Amino acid sequence: MLIRAKFRKEKRLRYISHLQLLDTLRRALRRAELPGKYSEGYNPTFNLSLSQPLPVGMPGGGEYLDLELTAEVRPEDFCRRLNDFLPRGIEILEGRLTDNKLKSLQAVVDRARYLLLPPLKDDSRAEAVLQDFRNKKEIIVVRKRRNKSDRRYDLREMVHKIETAADGRWSFLVSTGSRGNVRPEEIVKGLQQIDSEIGEQPLINFYREGLYVSRPPKLLTPLADEIMEGE
Repeated sequence: MLIRAKFRKEKRLRYISHLQLLDTLRRALRRAELPGKYSEGYNPTFNLSLSQPLPVGMPGGGEYLDLELTAEVRPEDFCRRLNDFLPRGIEILEGRLTDNKLKSLQAVVDRARYLLLPPLKDDSRAEAVLQDFRNKKEIIVVRKRRNKSDRRYDLREMVHKIETAADGRWSFLVSTGSRGNVRPEEIVKGLQQIDSEIGEQPLINFYREGLYVSRPPKLLTPLADEIMEGE
């Protein structure tokens, strides 16, 4: 049995790393006395896995975890009990139980939506930049890689939707995961090719609104029926 849950990591905890987040969740699971299944070996730990890591410095509102269970627990009880032992800034929002064999979150999630505080104050100019981005057939960016040669790739083919969110932030639906991954700083590089006055944007100006699974023409969450029913 497995529970998949959605959670958020707020701005106050944006500087904790992926490994620190895992450790925090494991400690809370132990203190809440939830029936998580342990791995085998000399150093047993919960069979807990997370979705694609958040960049350090960025909050996220639609992150996910998978936890194997040794006994059934109601999703609402799981969320309540775990939240009681989590620090302020991490909150479990909802969960679903399944007996089905699921692909891992990192294998199935292939889209991420990033929100960016507009780097331009002029609304008409900002909309023109976004429209130019949409109209581009190709935007080549260079990814610096440690101990490897630089990689050039077409950013435009991995940005699937560009719009202005209701709160005025710029919204980019991009590829993520093993089949292609857009980094937030590369979105900025693409914007700078359109408007050279756009400066560097720190990660604190970004927010990962959610992670998704593309099933054209649908965009699903990892908790959707089509995903939870198994492959």
